[in-house]
Amino acid sequence: MVLSLSLVPDEVLVMIMEAHAAKSEARAVAPRCKQVVDDNFQIRRIRPPADQTFVVDFEVNCHMAKHLYCAAFPKPAALGGDMNGSVTFARWLPAYLRSRAQSDIQHSLQASDGCMLWKFISKVREERNSGPPESPAPPYDCMQAGHLTVSEGCGECNRQVIGRLSADETEMLLNVLDYRRNTQAQPMAVVAA
Repeated sequence: MVLSLSLVPDEVLVMIMEAHAAKSEARAVAPRCKQVVDDNFQIRRIRPPADQTFVVDFEVNCHMAKHLYCAAFPKPAALGGDMNGSVTFARWLPAYLRSRAQSDIQHSLQASDGCMLWKFISKVREERNSGPPESPAPPYDCMQAGHLTVSEGCGECNRQVIGRLSADETEMLLNVLDYRRNTQAQPMAVVAA
């Protein structure tokens, strides 16, 4: 017995897709799935970064330290190429607490990480632009809130300081940028200075 999508009623496909987090990905399975998703769900369209290039600077204040992340997603080499990138992590300490030279840790990020990061940035931008003014934020706690800056485009880049993120937004961003949380991040060869 061969199972086929053509045998599954639309109502069952809708119920399956309601439980599926990435409905837009289900659109690529078959023309019928695309039609079911388009007819029954609202898909949010996200503008790609200018020149298909963006850089994320993210800083998390910790007690007597800062965790600094710089993720770069350069323009894909070929048309339709993947948005692979890299992230550099540095733990900054005040001079009087440093015992040895600091070294940056660099990892490569996959295209899925780049897409997830850009979707997150677009969502935060949209919320900041459409929502009511923010109430005053409580003081920083270690690993509770981060500060985000995004640059997009080549040459004349567009830099936007998004500012302070909530604890939940910080966690979501760290799940992509932090090599200790993102199991797909691969270490890059260290170049001696």
